[in-house]
Amino acid sequence: MIKINLVSAGPEAAATKKATPEITLGGHQGDIILLVALGIGLVVTGVQWYLLHSTVTELTGIKAERTIERNELQKYIDKVEELEAKRAELKAKIDTIRRLKENQKGPVRILDEVSRTMPDLVWLTGLTLSGNHLSLNGMALDENAFANYVDHLNASPFFSEPTVVTLQRTREDAFTFKLECDFTYKPIGIASTEVEAEG
Repeated sequence: MIKINLVSAGPEAAATKKATPEITLGGHQGDIILLVALGIGLVVTGVQWYLLHSTVTELTGIKAERTIERNELQKYIDKVEELEAKRAELKAKIDTIRRLKENQKGPVRILDEVSRTMPDLVWLTGLTLSGNHLSLNGMALDENAFANYVDHLNASPFFSEPTVVTLQRTREDAFTFKLECDFTYKPIGIASTEVEAEG
C-alpha cells in the first residue's frame, strides 16, 4: 500500500530554500551581452591593427635598408654602365675600321682577280665598279683571244657569267669589247674552305 504525505515540509525546508541565492540580470541582460561582444570585437580589431602596424614597420625598415644598399651600390652600377657604354663605343669603332679595311681590300682584290683571268693578246682600257657590278672595256687582237678571256671570267668563282655588251672590229683588225659581270668577294666554295681552315 502506497502512502502519500500531503503535509507540507517543515520550517527547516523552507529556511533552506530561502538561503539559496538567485542570480538574475533582469532587464539589462541584452545590454551586457552587447557590451561583451563589443569588447571582444575591439580586442580582435586591436590585435589585427597591432599585427598590421608591426608588418608595416618591418617593411618600412627593410625598404630603408634596401635604399641604403642601393645607394651604396649605385656608384658601382654607374661605373658598370659607363664601362658598357665605352665598350659599345669601342666595338663601333672596331667595326668601322674593319669595314674600311674590307673596302680597301675590295678594289685590290678585284684588280688581282681581273688580271689573273687576263689571257695573252687581250688588254683592258677601262674598268668601272658599281657595287659588285663590273663593266670591263678592252681590246683583243683576235676573236680567239676574246673568247678565251670570256671563258676565263666564266670559269673563275669570283665572277658571274659575263655578258657581252659590244664586240667590234677596228681598222687594225683588232677587236674592242665591253663586258659586264658581277664580282663576288667570297665565293661559296672558297668561303667554306676558309671557314674550315679557321676551324
